[in-house]
Amino acid sequence: MRWVYASALSVLLVVELVGLGLFAKGFFPYKKSIPGFAGREDQPMDIGRGLNAPATAQHNNSGVSAEPQYDRLVLMVVDALRNDFVFGNESGMAYTQNLLRSGAALGFTAKAQAPTVTMPRIKALMTGTVPSFLDAVLNIAESDTSSSLKHQDNLLWQLKTHGGKEINMFGDDTWLRLFPDMFTRTDGTSSFYVADTVEVDTNVTRHVRPELERDDWGVVVLHYLGLDHIGHLAGPKSPLMRPKQREMDDIVRTVHEIVADQDRKRMAADAQA
Repeated sequence: MRWVYASALSVLLVVELVGLGLFAKGFFPYKKSIPGFAGREDQPMDIGRGLNAPATAQHNNSGVSAEPQYDRLVLMVVDALRNDFVFGNESGMAYTQNLLRSGAALGFTAKAQAPTVTMPRIKALMTGTVPSFLDAVLNIAESDTSSSLKHQDNLLWQLKTHGGKEINMFGDDTWLRLFPDMFTRTDGTSSFYVADTVEVDTNVTRHVRPELERDDWGVVVLHYLGLDHIGHLAGPKSPLMRPKQREMDDIVRTVHEIVADQDRKRMAADAQA
């Protein structure tokens, strides 16, 4: 009789292990990334010419790059910025809303797939690929280097290699783990001290004006964590949320005014700038 129970338990154990294996395979699938980096010879044929214009030797896959529309980029990431924090009637981002109303800015809502934690979302933004749940696990391992995008094609690599841009980063140090040796000037902050809603942003803001007023930058990444920390601590209705939105709105104003003033000066000196 004992062997019957032993056999039944053995079968149940095997079924449980198989089920666990199937779950792990589906929940943490292996993603095989495309090796190498895209070059100018890989660009689509309609890049650099009108969609209805005939293809020529200068505007096809011959390796001729299209002229850039802009020569500088400020990528400001506000962690956990819900669309109603910007577009809603109770938003504290009045300056940003004025830019949207005047047509000086375009607004859209990005729908993120799970897992919605920092590392997978940065990967999705910079590579255009869907992250896996394994990235969510690696997100909490600050010493992890296996998730690096150093050997995977990404937007920052293209900007630096083919665009010749100097890239600087201030904010969440996840960027430093994902993009080693990518940035010229950096100041990273840890995203895991959730109780800090002030200094974690002040440490970024103190770099904004000094960095943007320099003339040697091509791309500046600003990653703010304070609003996300407030959401973790007290939720979206926290009395700290609206002042934090106004603080982020002031950064948008500062960035916009500095870059717009620089553009006006350059256009005054050279109309073709």
